[in-house]
Amino acid sequence: MSNDRSIFVKPGEGRVVHDPERNEDLPAEGRSVPRTAYWVRAVNSGDVVIAKSDDAAGTAKPAGKSAAKSATDEGESK
Repeated sequence: MSNDRSIFVKPGEGRVVHDPERNEDLPAEGRSVPRTAYWVRAVNSGDVVIAKSDDAAGTAKPAGKSAAKSATDEGESK
């Protein structure tokens, strides 16, 4: 799932976040999820953070605030 309609997220510090599509909790190391209103709301509330996937090590690096802003801009319309 690595296209422009998905984002790589991991749980915010101290958070456990349910992934409704897979019916399980989001792993601490994060995963790529579809850019839906559910995940955009989770980013906006701080339940998850947008991260950059480090394919070589399989870990995630936090992305800048602009990534969260773009998720908000593209995920919701008024």
